[in-house]
Amino acid sequence: MSTLPNVRTGRAEALVRAPARPVEIANRCALCAEGTTRTLFQVDGTFIVECRDCGLVRQETRPLAAAAIYDSEYYATDNPKGGYANYFLDSDVNRRTFRDRIRAIERRSGRRGRLLDVGCALGDFLLEAKASGWDVEGVEISAFAAEQARARGLRVTTGRLEELALPAASFDVITLYDSVEHLADPVATLAAVRRLLVPGGIVHLVTPNVGGLQARLLGRLWYHYKPGEHLFYFSHRTLRAVCEAAGLRWDGWQRSASYLTFTYCFNRMRYYAPAPFAFLEWLGRTFRFGPYAFRVPVGEMEAWAQREEPTGS
Repeated sequence: MSTLPNVRTGRAEALVRAPARPVEIANRCALCAEGTTRTLFQVDGTFIVECRDCGLVRQETRPLAAAAIYDSEYYATDNPKGGYANYFLDSDVNRRTFRDRIRAIERRSGRRGRLLDVGCALGDFLLEAKASGWDVEGVEISAFAAEQARARGLRVTTGRLEELALPAASFDVITLYDSVEHLADPVATLAAVRRLLVPGGIVHLVTPNVGGLQARLLGRLWYHYKPGEHLFYFSHRTLRAVCEAAGLRWDGWQRSASYLTFTYCFNRMRYYAPAPFAFLEWLGRTFRFGPYAFRVPVGEMEAWAQREEPTGS
């Protein structure tokens, strides 16, 4: 059953149903394998901890069935801190952000080629890259999102990247946008990314920055602390360490900004103050200023890495 006809109205009928909360187990540090941590916060009943050895911040436990939470409701939810307010209605705004990103990739790569988006959701970025002349492909853990992307004419495989039999050295660019923080084993996934890149191939990542000013000021109230959804919280130092542990060469980082609408911001701010921001969200919809988009930092960073060219013997 496809929900594509409902995209225009911003509604999605469930293809799969998730349990209220996936079964979880304790895990050791995904970067250094140490088990000693210090507790930073408790958020929604889950401890957010920092590895005493390497500094990687994570939730204390990880879901056994990560894909279970990414059903149709994840992409259009009234929960102000869970999933997306409405991925369908925000598609045009998201694609403005993605146009900026594809231009940044092209400035670095100097040419177009084969591009893989890991955690491609419904395929908005792939559509922008395809329109720019790239040969695109996606990987998505959500069966619902992958089906929606395929209905839009995109090549998308469902599953975890490290478990898929994709041919080695077959992509010039691999992107992970708001994906690496969701991964159960980011080092293993990035090692698979390295295997799939051609020598000299580029990795572009965007992820919440736990070392940034927004995270430091808000503490446990930081919007990006989403236990069960975000499993890891990277600073630029720990993200670099994860990339290098996977065999990639670090090429730097910077703060990231995205295009957002007033409606989206008011919807998400209901997490902090439900009544006033619900009213502002209603005003935005009623008087039609809600869809106006603007570019703003959202507590995230973007980073670049590369598979190094082989050295001559």
